[in-house]
Amino acid sequence: MLRKTLTVDAKITDFGISIELLGKSFEIEYPKGIWEMVPSKEKQVLLENITFANTHYLPLFLGGNKISYNTRFPLLESYFFRNQVCDLMDCETADDKPHLSYVKKLYNLDYEFREGPSTAPDETCVVREKNESQDVAILPFTFGKESLASFAMCLELGIKPVLVYCEEPVQPFESEYKLKRLEEIRKKYGVPVYHIKNGAGLFRYGKAFPNVERTEVGWGSQTTILAMMMIPFVYAHGAKYIFFGSEYANNEYEMKRGWKVFHSYDQTTFWTNQQDSIVQILTLDSCRVRSTFEPIDEPNIFYMLHHRYPELSGYHFSCFAENSLVGDSQWCHNCYKCSRMFILAKACGIDPARIGFVEDILQKEGMFDHYLGSKYATGSAFDLDFAFYSAMKKGVKSPYIEKFEKLRMPEMKPWDWHIDYFTKLKPNYNLPEKYRDGIIKIFEDELSAQIYGPVPWP
Repeated sequence: MLRKTLTVDAKITDFGISIELLGKSFEIEYPKGIWEMVPSKEKQVLLENITFANTHYLPLFLGGNKISYNTRFPLLESYFFRNQVCDLMDCETADDKPHLSYVKKLYNLDYEFREGPSTAPDETCVVREKNESQDVAILPFTFGKESLASFAMCLELGIKPVLVYCEEPVQPFESEYKLKRLEEIRKKYGVPVYHIKNGAGLFRYGKAFPNVERTEVGWGSQTTILAMMMIPFVYAHGAKYIFFGSEYANNEYEMKRGWKVFHSYDQTTFWTNQQDSIVQILTLDSCRVRSTFEPIDEPNIFYMLHHRYPELSGYHFSCFAENSLVGDSQWCHNCYKCSRMFILAKACGIDPARIGFVEDILQKEGMFDHYLGSKYATGSAFDLDFAFYSAMKKGVKSPYIEKFEKLRMPEMKPWDWHIDYFTKLKPNYNLPEKYRDGIIKIFEDELSAQIYGPVPWP
């Protein structure tokens, strides 16, 4: 059978990695001096694995059944395959594709690599500890509630945070705003901050390729790729940890024709363990991946950020930023994430205007079709059940609240059950061991503060 082949050429540059395919180059560029800190052997390991992780799924929407690489077989290929295959059934739902069609196509793909063994780290790749009085943690930093609350917890617990903003070019209205605020944080808190130019991010949604329909394929390995992309900063700062802020609800899945369908597979407890293994391998056990919010849920994190760390509230940016931001705010007021954050603010007793909203999303048409209609979106509907329930109990008025009462409440458990569920800790396996007790104490303080109550504002 004739095989249609996608050719991927990749190389190490002075600033990072260049991936070339279909006549275009996609650059991953690190700040000046950071890439220079990475040993040459480690650069080759990162080249092979980051290139494959960013491209091995492309034929699912570009067509074809084979990829030919000019790089050697990636050491971590099996990790990327499992990460991708466990995300694809959710992508099939989002893209309105037949059940298991993406899974079958990925399974049948052929890969061809340059001759020779996989590059593996050696003794030159040991991360040397710096003369720091604190443990150092690298935070992939988005300005979302998890990033900001993780940053604040590091400061409270005596961990030195290093903030790394890896831009998502498919969200074109975020970078100018975020880079400005990142510089504000650097000046205000005196912490290292960095920016990665991430040309390979254009593969998401198929944005890099004209005439390709929008697709969710590729988003499901985002944090796995980020874990590897943080490694140059681990070398530069002698970091002990890479922190992700994955909440408990990321473990949720649905059953479809006997198959588990995960909505955030790369942020599950199980896959955080796998990301830890990847970083262990690539740093010779010098650095570990840990979760900061594994035993609590999104409403808890939202409340905790705005209740315990109000000085960081104004930085909160969770918009998809595919559309223009409204006024001087950090919200487009038109996407699923904006609507989700708005109802969480109402549920926690926060005036949305205090975190930048300039329109009342609860009075705007078409904003909750992902929850009260048939439109697809990621994120836990269970968390939204609680948020709407809490907003209703607080007397918030909206056509969406009325719709919630009619469509969702009859099938839901009572309010007392929700209060019990959202004010207790869930199991955890990936909190940083040295700081676990301190983190748990912070969580217990915030859960006991009644997350459905009003949040004071200074």
